[in-house]
Amino acid sequence: MPSPSESYLLDFHARLAGVTSRWFASAPVEVEGGTAPSSYALLEAVVPHDARPLTVLDLACGDGYLLELLARRKQPGLSLLGLDMSEHELAAARARLNGTATLFQGRAQSLPFGDASVDVVLSHLALMLMDDVETVLAELRRVLKPGGRVSIVVGGDLVPGNALEVFAGLMKNAAAVPPTRLGDAKVRSSDGLRALFAEGFVDVTVRSLSVQGDGPPQEVWESLLTTYDADRLSPAAQASLKASFLQAVEPLRRSDGSVPLRWGMRQLMATREVLAT
Repeated sequence: MPSPSESYLLDFHARLAGVTSRWFASAPVEVEGGTAPSSYALLEAVVPHDARPLTVLDLACGDGYLLELLARRKQPGLSLLGLDMSEHELAAARARLNGTATLFQGRAQSLPFGDASVDVVLSHLALMLMDDVETVLAELRRVLKPGGRVSIVVGGDLVPGNALEVFAGLMKNAAAVPPTRLGDAKVRSSDGLRALFAEGFVDVTVRSLSVQGDGPPQEVWESLLTTYDADRLSPAAQASLKASFLQAVEPLRRSDGSVPLRWGMRQLMATREVLAT
């Protein structure tokens, strides 16, 4: 039986399957030391380019966009697995991937894979939403081979001086339901992530990302409306918030008509510990 938060997420992704890749597949990223085409590309780059057999799991794979990036390599020996609890997202993934990955419906707290069977686990904007994150990490430790890699992208800190900061301020005053309580707060800080991955992993690194979602005010509003808190507002509250937002971002509008939008995220990378024998 799904928990209340899982029931909400299942409903959200039934209504908005593919929404994550819609907004982030082409959103450039500023990262320490450079830039990247997208947050998905940062995860795709973790998988080695070589001929040895590799099994890669995309945990909470959504509509399969990250798996598609990997499938485009046509890399010999690369086996792709995807798991998601939303059948609606998996239907979109099946259509996108056309058999290039093996997809499973299930929960991250009970992975349908054998012990030490996976070389790389990737996950995009999902771990911070999951119930019982310690159980999820225990499952990751179980299915990863010793020396295997994990890399996840999760939400990060609010980046100041852009439309998201304006939106967050307005949300505090919206005629709102209480903020959506999803996942474990420890996943939402760098120190918390390091603490969670302290057991069974080595070479744990966390870096901050600034993901660019600039666009016309109406388009930026549409992306913000698909955040979980805004999604739970009544239609009347959404309409009121929209009017306030579009007025409030006018001072940010550039000569080309766009307004800046920055999503703060984090990328964690770690290696499964190799136990001495």
